[in-house]
Amino acid sequence: MLTLSSSSASTSSTDAVTQVSVVICTRNRASDLLRATESVLASTHTNFELLVIDQSDSDASEHIMQPLSHDSRLRYVRTAGVGVGLARNIGINAAQAEYLVMTDDDCVVSPTWVNDMVQALEAHPESAMVFCDVVAAPHDSALGWITVSLADRNRTIKSIRDWCAAGGGNTGIGAGVAMRRSMMLAIGGIDEHLGSGSMFRSAWETDAALRSLLRGFTIYRTKDISVEHYGFRSHTDGRTLMKRYIFGMAAIYAKLLKCGHPAMLLVCGCELWRVIIGPTLSSLRRFQRPPVFNRAIAFAQGFLKGLKTPVDRKTCTFRPQ
Repeated sequence: MLTLSSSSASTSSTDAVTQVSVVICTRNRASDLLRATESVLASTHTNFELLVIDQSDSDASEHIMQPLSHDSRLRYVRTAGVGVGLARNIGINAAQAEYLVMTDDDCVVSPTWVNDMVQALEAHPESAMVFCDVVAAPHDSALGWITVSLADRNRTIKSIRDWCAAGGGNTGIGAGVAMRRSMMLAIGGIDEHLGSGSMFRSAWETDAALRSLLRGFTIYRTKDISVEHYGFRSHTDGRTLMKRYIFGMAAIYAKLLKCGHPAMLLVCGCELWRVIIGPTLSSLRRFQRPPVFNRAIAFAQGFLKGLKTPVDRKTCTFRPQ
């Protein structure tokens, strides 16, 4: 592991601003990473460290970050492991602050974003996580799309039923999330077998949120804060991403059922309606071919693999042999 600079966020005893650890995980996106990092370092918040967890195959990201290495707020960590869940845990464990704010390497945040997310955490002391809106950067929608997460209103989610009402797996995504470090550690951290690059490909944030709710914490979803997402994908790539997302979520539901949480049956029903049954009925009403056959296959495959994979029942995380 290589650290370009030690972290020393402003910690003056006269500084009353809450200390924050901002985490960006990256892999093979050097130019995107530089843009995202520069946007965070332009924050108006005066007491934060920025941890960049790099799992890249080459040194391109490390080299492009060199001009920023003089900034004492930046801690750049190179790791040989692969997987978003693993990278998030490295960030959580390395963080010096109780408040963690995370975005993705293909996002840009506003100067007030860090402070806004911290204020949301402080206003909701029982919440383990805060999700904000993720909006699409300008793009040609005829050529492809960008993943977004848009809330209809602000919500405090206290139960599995609340989670379903808020949108289930679409409640929030990891491109715009804040966490309490102590609460994340209390649930056993992020499941390292979830997220891009891992066995179950996606949905680490959905899993962390559900495990937090099952532990008795709440989730806060706000539409008053947003980040801009530049993760453009072709329509073909978008369909592949959707299948990965459904595969990972189905595995989560199977895992949590195995761990003794029958409320996941309600979540399964809500998710099947949202991503398969509802879109199918909508297409049939318009006399169109339902574009969800592959989604159903992905859900079944993910659920079965989740049932077959060993779990740690204490932390409700996967423990493959």
